[in-house]
Amino acid sequence: MSYKIDLHVHSYMSDGTLSPKEIIQLAVEKDVKAIALTDHDCIDGIKEADESAAHLNIDFLNGIEISVIYENGRKLHILGLGIDINNSEFLKVYNKMRIAREKSIPSILKVVEKQGIKIDINDLKKHTHNKYLDRYDVHEYFTRNRLCNNSQKIWDKYLDPIPYGKDELLTVEEAIDIIKKAGGLSFLAHYNKTIGLYGFSNTEIESRIKYMLDMGLNGVERYYPSYTEKDIKFLDYIINKYNLDFSGGTDFHGKNRPGISLGTGSNNNLFIPYKVYENIICKTSNLI
Repeated sequence: MSYKIDLHVHSYMSDGTLSPKEIIQLAVEKDVKAIALTDHDCIDGIKEADESAAHLNIDFLNGIEISVIYENGRKLHILGLGIDINNSEFLKVYNKMRIAREKSIPSILKVVEKQGIKIDINDLKKHTHNKYLDRYDVHEYFTRNRLCNNSQKIWDKYLDPIPYGKDELLTVEEAIDIIKKAGGLSFLAHYNKTIGLYGFSNTEIESRIKYMLDMGLNGVERYYPSYTEKDIKFLDYIINKYNLDFSGGTDFHGKNRPGISLGTGSNNNLFIPYKVYENIICKTSNLI
C-alpha cells in the first residue's frame, strides 16, 4: 500500500504544541493513514488520540518515547510501540518515574530562578495537561510566555544542564523490560543524535546496539528526517545482520519544530511505508 504513516509524534502532553486530537485531525489533512503518539515519558494523551483516530478512521498505535540513562550519563530515547497502557507492571514503573519527576519541579524552578526566570509552580499546575508535573511543563512555560523563540535553546540553556534525580530516568534495561511486559515492541530512536549514539564509530555503535538487543531490544528507528544516506546504509546493514524489527517517524513537535511536517519530515524527505505499521501490529500482543 502507498499510505503514509508516522510512528514518532509528540503532542502538548510533552513538548509538542498540538493536542492529541489536533494531531489526529492533522493526520487526516496530510493523508497519514497510521500514527503513533509517542510523547516523552508520558501516556496521558493516548486515550484522546485513540478516540479521535477511531472516529476519523486513522490506524492508531499506543506509544511512548522513554528517556533512559546510558553509559557515562549519556541519555538515549527508547520508543515503545503497541503498548498496553493499562498493564499493571508497566504502570507501577511508569507512575514511580512520573511522581519522581513531579517532586523535582521545585528544585528545578530554583535553578531556573538563579538564571533570572522566576516561575510560580501554581502557574505550571494551572496550565499542565498531565496528571503529574514534569520539566516539560517548565519548557511549556517558556514557550507560552515567549521567553525564548527556540525550543531547543530552552533545553540547552535551562533544562538539560539540570541533572535528573533518583527514579526520574529509567535504565535501558528497565525501559525495554516494561515495554515488553506491556506487550509492545522497543526501538532505539534516532541513533545518530546526541540523545543517541552520536560520536561513536560504526563499530562502537554496532556493539552498543548488540548489547541492547541482548537485553531484549526489538529494533531500531529506520526512518527519520535527519538521517543521511550513510546513516540509512548503516541501519540497513544492522537490520539485515541481526534480523531486526524497525520503525520510523518524523519526530513531529508542531510549532516547536517548524521544519518538520507530520508524515513527510523535512521538505518531504520521508516516506514510511504502511507495511512498517502492519509488521509492528502483527508482532504486538496488545492492539488498539
